[in-house]
Amino acid sequence: MGEKDVSKEADPQKEVAVKICRVTLNVSDPDRDYISSVKLRGFLGSLFVDDAEFHHHSERSYHYPLIQYKRVTGELMILGLQDYAKVLMNKMSIVDSISTKHGSFKVDSQEMNLSTWQIRNISCCYDFATPWLPLNEANYSAFKNCTPEKQKAFLEKMLVGNTLSCLKGLGIFVDYRVESFLVSFRSFYVRAHGNPFEAFTARFFLNVDLPDFIGLGKSVSKGFGTIRRAV
Repeated sequence: MGEKDVSKEADPQKEVAVKICRVTLNVSDPDRDYISSVKLRGFLGSLFVDDAEFHHHSERSYHYPLIQYKRVTGELMILGLQDYAKVLMNKMSIVDSISTKHGSFKVDSQEMNLSTWQIRNISCCYDFATPWLPLNEANYSAFKNCTPEKQKAFLEKMLVGNTLSCLKGLGIFVDYRVESFLVSFRSFYVRAHGNPFEAFTARFFLNVDLPDFIGLGKSVSKGFGTIRRAV
């Protein structure tokens, strides 16, 4: 599809609300590399071990994570979505330090924002603020065998699928066709789950108005695939 297909604002649709709690941690850590999104998840997952949504270790089949840990441009952040917006807000009141194998780091302050976001059928331009992991074992070979033009279309299809999975996980079912358009993208390799994965940075359009810092793709609970409005 061409850019004009998604850059044109669609007809207004019924708005659907998403409850969001975003917590940004200010930590007295001279080298914030000591606290990655994965280490933050490990610490809070152990602290709140009674609730599997915080550590994502359970016998339940995969579902879209409603607690997501981020590190975006050096800032440590936790996102709580839908029912977990207020759960996160209530639980974070006891967190005054973060412990890793490198030591314990004091949380100097928390910036907490509780809001409601309306999911609308309008065109928006986003960047990935953290590496996007759209590929799995099943589709990696198919992607690598595509021409550059077909790789772009392949990734646009993955973006649509990731967006629909996100909306479904939030309990939202839209009555319009979700479309995407990749303005630019670049691949590189990262380590996730102890293994190398091909990741992407990209600028793209979606005809869905998603909130900043929500995750798309694989391993969003660990901070991958975090999006924000392009500036």
